[in-house]
Amino acid sequence: MINKKTIEEIVKGQIIDLNIVLVDIQISSSNSIKVFLDSENGVSISDCVKISRSIEGQLDRDKEDFELEVSSYGLFSPFKILLHYKKNLGKEVEVYLNEGQNFKGVLNKIEHDEDGVIDYIEIMQKKKKKLEGKKKKIEIEEIIKVKKEEIKKIKLVPKF
Repeated sequence: MINKKTIEEIVKGQIIDLNIVLVDIQISSSNSIKVFLDSENGVSISDCVKISRSIEGQLDRDKEDFELEVSSYGLFSPFKILLHYKKNLGKEVEVYLNEGQNFKGVLNKIEHDEDGVIDYIEIMQKKKKKLEGKKKKIEIEEIIKVKKEEIKKIKLVPKF
């Protein structure tokens, strides 16, 4: 079976100059390799092709047959790394909590340490609320602070 660490070393050697981040590597038992990349400005097809060729050039098909897919991390995929949170600041996201609840709001703030480990996020949510003495509901903004360990997944709500 192909070693994930080997693929990781090959990819990291290629992405240094391209300003690209390795998000994930998945290798199935049938040697189907999937490499997911991302960057502040997105990942081009030519970058994916370059990295794919580099991986293919350093693996021996005579030893082990494999299938390879190199792509950018999907728009509809859950956030995995700090870059996903940073590039979606100010955008609407959907947050799924471990306890089963979910809600939407604007990603307002990310608090993390110097190693990029996220401590908590803040979501600004607009709600209609009836205030005492008023006939109509008015829209208020509410900040929801969520610790990273409470989050099952968070993903962008795409706007077309």
